[in-house]
Amino acid sequence: MTESRPAHGKAISIEEYRELLPNMRSVTESNEVASVLTADDYFKVVNKPDTRPAFWKFADVRATLDRLAEEPLREAERRFCTTVNADTGELVGATPFIFIGWQLIHPGEEVPPHRHNSVAIYHILEGSGYTAVQEAGSTWTKYHWEKGDTLACPAWAYHAHYAEGDADTLMYVVQDMPMMAVSRTLFWEEPLGQENIRHMVTGTSPSWSVTRTKDDVDA
Repeated sequence: MTESRPAHGKAISIEEYRELLPNMRSVTESNEVASVLTADDYFKVVNKPDTRPAFWKFADVRATLDRLAEEPLREAERRFCTTVNADTGELVGATPFIFIGWQLIHPGEEVPPHRHNSVAIYHILEGSGYTAVQEAGSTWTKYHWEKGDTLACPAWAYHAHYAEGDADTLMYVVQDMPMMAVSRTLFWEEPLGQENIRHMVTGTSPSWSVTRTKDDVDA
């Protein structure tokens, strides 16, 4: 049975808050999730198992990408897969704090503007095109890339990818997303729009994108 958790982060106005305040539940004692541990008990819990080396053959990654390549892009979506070391547990990373992804874009396609508060490093393995990145305020820059190039996109900067030429673009992506996720501070805005900012915790967001339905996520 899945534990029910409250949904945090729903936006309210100051007027709505003032209406809620008089009838808010009050807590005056330690609640059900608050515990007190001795030092010995704490270090038994905080001591984590080591991670084994993880090795992925590109053929396995390519097989997944080839399957995704047959699907059309929907709004604010992309074809990508990630390589996960099972020893990272709920961190779900290639290492405890590092995400490695592989993104495939067909020629002429756009991955529309979006942003996340994890840093993203894009290394181009195949193809050519450009990424439009918000530099500061209303200033944007197009970074034109080809095979072998690398782009580091700052956290919370809007960016969009455009594949050009005749061949597919294949990006190797590294992010610090697991670190943000485990600290419950990962945010995503996709597609572009303040109303689409997602706090990536259980109970607030089933996916990185509001264009994905619950059926898409469960499939």
